[in-house]
Amino acid sequence: MNYLKHSSFIAGLFLLIFSNSFEGFAQGLAFQSNSYLESYSPAVIEFLDIEKGSIAILDESYEPYFSKLQFREVYALIGTPPPSGNIDEVRNYARDKFSSAVATFTEKEKSAISYVISVVKRTFSENKLELIASHPWKFIKIENWLCGGFAHTRGEYIILSQRHLDHLISNWSDNMTQTDSFLVAKKLGSLLIHEQFHSLQRYHPPKFDSLYINSWQFKKAEIEVDSTILLNQLTNPDAPKPEWIFKIKNDYYWARTLIDEKPLKPVMGRDFKDVAFSLISENGTFKIAKDSLNKNIVHKLSDFSEYINSFPVAMGLDHPNEISAYMISEYYISLLAKEIPFKDASQESNIFAEEFVLWLNRSFN
Repeated sequence: MNYLKHSSFIAGLFLLIFSNSFEGFAQGLAFQSNSYLESYSPAVIEFLDIEKGSIAILDESYEPYFSKLQFREVYALIGTPPPSGNIDEVRNYARDKFSSAVATFTEKEKSAISYVISVVKRTFSENKLELIASHPWKFIKIENWLCGGFAHTRGEYIILSQRHLDHLISNWSDNMTQTDSFLVAKKLGSLLIHEQFHSLQRYHPPKFDSLYINSWQFKKAEIEVDSTILLNQLTNPDAPKPEWIFKIKNDYYWARTLIDEKPLKPVMGRDFKDVAFSLISENGTFKIAKDSLNKNIVHKLSDFSEYINSFPVAMGLDHPNEISAYMISEYYISLLAKEIPFKDASQESNIFAEEFVLWLNRSFN
């Protein structure tokens, strides 16, 4: 399909989606009405207490996490060095620290989250994305020092830090203005649906494989890593399987986020770097290409403008799980504000934006 046709296609699809939906926020912010929200079946929401949360945060039933961690990433995640170099002791140290970081939700936090989820649920229900709207919500709260305070998931649980909650519900009160209620629904809602999408990725892997392979042209591959990668690996809890590779012209590459090897005390976020390893194919399998000194051929991910410009989001480009999660956040904000989804996307990214919208409506209705 011609690039120039994509914006009009998405606009037309957007108008079709909204033809039977509520009048816009400018005409009253209807979601603020309790009676209006109660016309939809209530969302299933669970806030885990410390006892349950300290167990659930260690869950590896969907995929391994703690059993894959290495010394430097545990240092970054916890903020202090593990007391031993023994890998089993390093991983047990991580488990103990993660469990100890679980905290209790306040009633204000529960109220704000529940309200925003009702808005998220209604937004997706009105747009006939029922599998998203009806998916249960389960939450664990943690202290700010764990994982740098970043929101993430473990299995079916969304993990939120005190820092995130304080920032995202700062406008929440019994006397909110319409502007305040919209901002809470936008800011907190976009984060929650991003994390909820990671839960959906675990529930519906074939649906997401279809998007990644058929629409976005990723390919699955199991890449063997050497000690230099293992030493500085970062296991993303929302994308723990680094199994996707991308193709530019006739060459394949493997995107990874690694910890910068230089800092002695790695810090979450600050010391991360996105890279892409060159790959070679042998007998139907892929392995990392080596240079004349037998070192891995590695590039900055930012060097691959063709790949980066294919997507309408700038974050999470090291893994399609993150790309799709950032895109559903943008899509939700568009639905909420009654704007055309991905209206500011470049011509280069319109193809994948269009494919994403089509896939959503095909897979989650």
